[in-house]
Amino acid sequence: MDDKAVRLLIRVLLQKGRLPYASAAKVSGSPATGEVCAACGMTITANQLVMDVVPRTVTGKEPIQFHVLCFELWNDERRKPRERIA
Repeated sequence: MDDKAVRLLIRVLLQKGRLPYASAAKVSGSPATGEVCAACGMTITANQLVMDVVPRTVTGKEPIQFHVLCFELWNDERRKPRERIA
């Protein structure tokens, strides 16, 4: 999936509440073991890093997992002004 397609998917997931707008309280990276990316829905393979993100508004839940690029795109998109629906 290219960057533009992932960015669009992230916008939709943010609008639907499936990804948080909240900033990350904790971020860590480690070698992947087959996790599924919360942004693009693709498997994060063993030769990639997985970014584990705990948003500030979520406590006691498992971290959200992203590819490194998907994490960067999510972090960029969540900071943009939210679209207003009239």
